[in-house]
Amino acid sequence: MGFWNLFSGKTITTGDEFFGVMIFIGNPNDPDEGYFECKRHFKPSGQMIELGVTAGLRGPTQRQKDFFSQIETDYFRLVPRWKEIIEQEFGAWMPLPVIQDFAQEFKPEYLSIPTCAVQPIVWEIAFDTVHDLNHIVTVGILDYEPQYVRVDG
Repeated sequence: MGFWNLFSGKTITTGDEFFGVMIFIGNPNDPDEGYFECKRHFKPSGQMIELGVTAGLRGPTQRQKDFFSQIETDYFRLVPRWKEIIEQEFGAWMPLPVIQDFAQEFKPEYLSIPTCAVQPIVWEIAFDTVHDLNHIVTVGILDYEPQYVRVDG
């Protein structure tokens, strides 16, 4: 990346050995603030997932890479908690049958990865759902405890 790319409005991309090609979204006048957008294979779904990685132009930290790997490892252990809050919140918004097979009914599409420098870690995961193809269901999480469900469409 050249110095003038910061000020020219050109898209700033970088390659990361873990996350792959990443696009920087931020204020070119403050390269320490911003985030990266990218896609990466997500083992629990076997598909690509969009990521928002909070980081300055120096790129993601090892702590963020470890966080992503830990989410992959713990994903199926976390699903029952997500299922419960989704049934409560999303079910209050529209008729939702009891979730029978979370993996078939909710596909992870987006994961936010914070700096992970401060505890507790606040993050989100968003799902497409067969229950409403026009909306995305986002679960907000504090460490590993779901806090809210947001339905966007």
